[in-house]
Amino acid sequence: MPEITVSENLYRQIRAESAEEDAEETLWKMVGTYRRANNPQADPN
Repeated sequence: MPEITVSENLYRQIRAESAEEDAEETLWKMVGTYRRANNPQADPN
């Protein structure tokens, strides 16, 4: 798995969003949401 470096502000946002689940799972959900919003052809789901 690649290592990802994020700002302290983004790290706090990820932790806040992942209060009930694994932070990595939350991060993948955020990445998927970003991809669908910015490149709809990248993810047909």
